[in-house]
Amino acid sequence: MHLEPERASHRTGDSRMHLNLTIGGMTCLDCARHVTAALERVEGVEAAHVDYRAGRGRVELAPGMTPTPALTGALVAAVERAGYRAKPLTPAEADTESVAMAAVKTPAAPGAGRSDTPSFAREAPARRLSVHAAVHPAGSAPDGDGTAPGADFDVLIIGTGGAGVAAAIQAAGMGAKVAIAEGGTLGGTCVNVGCIPSKTLIEAAAHVHAARRGFPGVAPCEPAVDWREVVRQKDALVGELREAKYADVLASYPEVARLEGRVRLLAGAEAGVRVRVGDGTAAHEHVAHKVLVATGTAPARPSIPGLEDIDALDSTSAMALETLPESMIVLGGGPVGVELGQTFARFGVKVVIVQRGAHLLRGEDPEIAEVLREALEAEGIEVHTGTAVVRAERDGGGVVVHVRQGSLAGQLRAERVLVATGRRPNTRDLGLEDVGVALSPSGYVQVDATMRTTNPDVYAAGDVTGGPGYVYVAAAGGRVATENALKALYATGTASDAPRELDLSAVPSVTFTAPQVASVGLTAAAARVAGYHVDVAALDMADVPRALVSYDRRGLVKLVTESGSGRVLGVHAVAPNAGEFMGEATLAIRFGLTAKDLSGTLHPYLTWVESLKLVAQGGSAGVQKLSCCA
Repeated sequence: MHLEPERASHRTGDSRMHLNLTIGGMTCLDCARHVTAALERVEGVEAAHVDYRAGRGRVELAPGMTPTPALTGALVAAVERAGYRAKPLTPAEADTESVAMAAVKTPAAPGAGRSDTPSFAREAPARRLSVHAAVHPAGSAPDGDGTAPGADFDVLIIGTGGAGVAAAIQAAGMGAKVAIAEGGTLGGTCVNVGCIPSKTLIEAAAHVHAARRGFPGVAPCEPAVDWREVVRQKDALVGELREAKYADVLASYPEVARLEGRVRLLAGAEAGVRVRVGDGTAAHEHVAHKVLVATGTAPARPSIPGLEDIDALDSTSAMALETLPESMIVLGGGPVGVELGQTFARFGVKVVIVQRGAHLLRGEDPEIAEVLREALEAEGIEVHTGTAVVRAERDGGGVVVHVRQGSLAGQLRAERVLVATGRRPNTRDLGLEDVGVALSPSGYVQVDATMRTTNPDVYAAGDVTGGPGYVYVAAAGGRVATENALKALYATGTASDAPRELDLSAVPSVTFTAPQVASVGLTAAAARVAGYHVDVAALDMADVPRALVSYDRRGLVKLVTESGSGRVLGVHAVAPNAGEFMGEATLAIRFGLTAKDLSGTLHPYLTWVESLKLVAQGGSAGVQKLSCCA
């Protein structure tokens, strides 16, 4: 921490003094608020202004106060009590920028590969160097561009999906020098071949279905569908969002360098990790102190004899079809299978879903899954659960899929087959094993709760780690991984070094079928296995006023609570717009709310989320004795 007296000359006749500070260890606005509050509690300080990005602060002294060694010591102690690092510089050290520059360029001690405190400032070079001279101990200062010595980047991120871009933003906000590399299409799964395109097709299919279904007093009709135009609009939206939310966002952070090309980690780095980007003569090698693997997953192909010979679709190729087939067999009854299966069925394709497990959507409450099955079958979709695929073969212009259900064997025929049986991690040919990164038997990167791998210089986040496969979980993991990587790189020796763990205690999920399936927390069965005594309340959507006026009474909501305390352990729903009230349910679980907390909270009448209040009041059994909004 550097303190420098400066008279306030912008106020006529104002004799108050200022102290300019450099402060190490701040990573966010909350840090700046804590330091500001700590400084303003020091006797003689009238106001403090702290900028965490620049690592600087300005203290205004009360009228008549002058800088003294005692005041300097009090300010240093206040910052340290707040959990950050303060170190005053002598007047000679702070006299000129050249002295600071010389301090920055002091060669690192042998073996020194990292700094003890974060290089958080990313402003004009002269200012940044002055800050570094103040907060880095001798022999471990960063080099002239602000990066710790011996590396091109503080963090190199592999993958530009949800986890990678969130990590890059986090690293840039912490003042690190960052690179993000991509060997495929910018944006990863969600925007290109996952959430955005699939939900766009689902929405289009919903409009087709609504037109055919009609409404009381509104005659149904057969809509004119231009499938190619639907696909074109989907692709256009994907392109717009890829540009706006990925390319433009990354370009807005000058600290982030974009690298293009296939990435491989190389052994043999003295410090950090060697990384090759690109192939052949276009390849370039870099050294990064920390690497974050965020390469995501790709559709997996099960080992079914004949599958490779039938030109089977996966979720990516199915959404790019130029023409709709007359019929389709969907292998897999998970979220992707049921979402796309219903979508194609609503566009007029005859769909059969084959699920190996006992019910659709493995992991969901079985009663919830059964309601979805009934809804799909009501739309003409054929569903076979507990059914294994034995082999597949071509038969003229179509495909025959041989199946077995218990002791029964049979055949299913269709024009196309869509494989939606799971995904595999993109970890092949990355060189992870060469740098000591352990993989699971399925090829996923193994990480601890702080997102660190078995190599302390390599972190991983997102679907490639095998955790919940949702883009919001990936983004959260990317932020946690980067924060922890930089804390490890620039340790301050204070409590702020403690790594943060990714909190997966309440992860909501939504399957965008109609009705939607959404859940968060434990099912009743899982809660009992975990040792809880539970109460379960169930609410039929026919008892929800919003469902009545919408003439869509399909579904139910189940509330799982701990007996006695009433603490919410799980919420599970199959209902129109079920995903829209999972936010409230997630907050309830994360912060230990009870059923009484939910029922005692005002909910707008004639909304879908009111079902949470109603199920908390005892479900359908309790609602029968209530008036409309009691």
